[in-house]
Amino acid sequence: MPKVSVIIPTYNRAKFLGAAIRSALTQTYSDIEIIVSDDKSTDQTREVVEGFKDPRVKYVRNKGNKGPSATRNTAILSSEGEYIAFLDDDDEWLPDKLQCQIEVLDKSPTNICGVYTNRLFIEKTTGKILSDNPGTKRLRGNLLNQLIVKSPISTPTVVIKKKYLDEVGLFDETISYMEDYDLWIRLSMNWDFEYISKPLTKVYVHGLAHLSRNLEGQISGKEAIFGRYPHLFKENKKRWSEYLLAIGVQYCQVQKMKEGRKNLLKSVYIYPFKKIAYYHLFASLFTPNYYQRLRNIYKTVL
Repeated sequence: MPKVSVIIPTYNRAKFLGAAIRSALTQTYSDIEIIVSDDKSTDQTREVVEGFKDPRVKYVRNKGNKGPSATRNTAILSSEGEYIAFLDDDDEWLPDKLQCQIEVLDKSPTNICGVYTNRLFIEKTTGKILSDNPGTKRLRGNLLNQLIVKSPISTPTVVIKKKYLDEVGLFDETISYMEDYDLWIRLSMNWDFEYISKPLTKVYVHGLAHLSRNLEGQISGKEAIFGRYPHLFKENKKRWSEYLLAIGVQYCQVQKMKEGRKNLLKSVYIYPFKKIAYYHLFASLFTPNYYQRLRNIYKTVL
């Protein structure tokens, strides 16, 4: 029985999938199984997986398009490992990622449910490193308060003790976006996380169009999370305000200025002591292009 089950959900990413699988197979820690969970792709996904002759690579396929939550859950339910590691089909691990994490988890007390790592953001077409720690302070211990503002956890960096997933339930298949965020909240209600500051995962960014779609998804996900856990937000006005600020900024980034102003105004009303909220509220009164210019000026000057 393998110690670690590597979960790779995929849908029509055959041209990237091979590199993700190879990065898992070439880990210095080799006691693994790799479960590629296919959400009924129509490209050469099956052929790519079957091209790997390593018995550690397994393939499961949904009968219909079920989305990322169900696709990950399908793989988890067929896994045998003590630990569950997540890898997206277009990302890659550095060779010692699992080794570093398993060393931490094997020594961890029962209050630790998993360990995540720093990561490199890389522009896919050029290979340019965009950032290794963009805008979020990495934390260890109980992450619940931080999660209410912004998640420090990137899913391809995480290894989780499977028994804790069994206790809180798997990914919620009713959530279309940020389903991982919901899972981290549920885990953090009961246990703590460890963190490795070394960047051990390559997270690839596929240009501005991909970024825009991702922001739309984050907005939808954040609103769904708030609807699910309103008590976690409303018990701390500062955290609630920061959450609304983040949603407001993202609305403005996708050029939905009216929705952005609405959330920014709520942010200021709930907690009127954060100067940056006023700056974004002011900037949101202008056109999307001018808003972005003002946002860039703020980031450069302050």
